[in-house]
Amino acid sequence: MNFGEKLKYLRLKKGFSQKEIAHELRISQKTLSNIETGTCDIRLKHFVKLGMIIGFYLCDFLTDPS
Repeated sequence: MNFGEKLKYLRLKKGFSQKEIAHELRISQKTLSNIETGTCDIRLKHFVKLGMIIGFYLCDFLTDPS
């Protein structure tokens, strides 16, 4: 599972829409969609805030459990 797929999975698991997350991060919904599809990268400050919103540990998100 790549970064965008993990992000989308966790977002949906917690019941958030792209619109809600984008609003909290102060980015456009299109930008969030592009991050989830791998078209663009997420800024570190948004990644940190996303961890607080969705509730994941950043180091756990970046590691592969296999």
